[in-house]
Amino acid sequence: MNIQFTHSETDAANLLIVGASTRAAAASALRASMRPLCVDQFGDQDLHALARVIPRTSASNDWLLELAALEPMEWIFTGAVENQSKLIAQISAQHTLRGCDPECLSRVRDPFFLETLLSDNSIRMSPCLLVDAKPADAENWLLKPLESAAGQGIHFMGERPRENAPAGDCYLQRYQSGAPLSALFIAFPEAVVLVGMALQLCGNPTLGAAAFQFCGGVTISPIPDGLRSDLEELGTTVARGSGIQGLFGCDLIGNPDEGEPLWLTEVNPRYTALTELFELQSQVPLSGWHLKACRSFADNSAEPAAAGELETELERAFREPFQQIAKGILYAQRDRTAPEIRFSGIPDDCYAIPESADLPYPGTFIPQGTPFCSVYGTGKNPRESLQVLARRVSKYQQLLAAGESPEESGDNPHTSPGTVKEPENLFFSRFFSSVPGGLSFLEESPD
Repeated sequence: MNIQFTHSETDAANLLIVGASTRAAAASALRASMRPLCVDQFGDQDLHALARVIPRTSASNDWLLELAALEPMEWIFTGAVENQSKLIAQISAQHTLRGCDPECLSRVRDPFFLETLLSDNSIRMSPCLLVDAKPADAENWLLKPLESAAGQGIHFMGERPRENAPAGDCYLQRYQSGAPLSALFIAFPEAVVLVGMALQLCGNPTLGAAAFQFCGGVTISPIPDGLRSDLEELGTTVARGSGIQGLFGCDLIGNPDEGEPLWLTEVNPRYTALTELFELQSQVPLSGWHLKACRSFADNSAEPAAAGELETELERAFREPFQQIAKGILYAQRDRTAPEIRFSGIPDDCYAIPESADLPYPGTFIPQGTPFCSVYGTGKNPRESLQVLARRVSKYQQLLAAGESPEESGDNPHTSPGTVKEPENLFFSRFFSSVPGGLSFLEESPD
């Protein structure tokens, strides 16, 4: 497929995207023939190549006034904005929200509501307690911020939180051992469609991530048959019980050795950080389907076949040859200034898988613990894509550390690279081990 990006600074925007990082959602909007305007915290090089950008500075009044002066348009939010109900209401006074409103968010972001909602499901919420509870097995409980994002601020009871951990109200959630997973759904009025499933990367020190901090993932396609029905039941129950519209992700822990092999830990009611992997893999413009679903809720004119059409598109995609895709988010391990990075522009094919993305302008200050860039790997199975990701992460680590451009290694950033030997990637070794039982995500493909 060779659909091309058609962004032009002279085009009038018709979709507003607000979030900490909006580059992936902006690319998705362009694939759906929308023209995005982005309010973004980072303002990276490749985002500016995709959309008009309004910097999201600490002085929110400036950019909110700028948004209020625009002609009304549809808008969506990405990561961390789900924790800011007042901000969502302010923007929605001028622009039409396509997604979860504050009332929905008050339910779906409440772990105790989800625990009750899923009490009879095959996949339940990992048990939660009020923050002042004193469980006898305190070492098995996590302290989590109610307004969490990307796993920041999570730590075991009794451990000192790291510096600059998010403040605010917290709760306790039982720690579950196993593989961190993510399932993506789109809620239509008539049905909830399971889009895909991924193994998450969390707390990987090689990527500079703190404990429990989200730092990427790798697709698991197609979804294992033994999990599909339980995941579909989970998505339908969560969406219908909380009023979710459109895209949402469910974070899970999988451990087939346990009596209950899957536990829900959190719901992300928005375009998630791994959505782009499913979109690039299937070549289906998921933002377009998100908007279609949300519009159906809004005008009560749901097309009964819309959810079925999306399912047909996804089934078609996985009948064709496809690759597994891995993404790693590389965090700065100390305060840095962004080095010179050769940015070759946006490829003609809007479904081309890049080597890297979210590239800061040279000289940008990157505080410790914040993202430097995203790096990608592809392969015929998850293991191979992680191996390629490992090699590329090493390359960009050297770039960040030395402040020099990476050496030309023969990789074409927009084609599938070759694999490397596993011993070269020891820092990913824990993701290469198969999980016993039915969830052996990283086994070699039988093909």
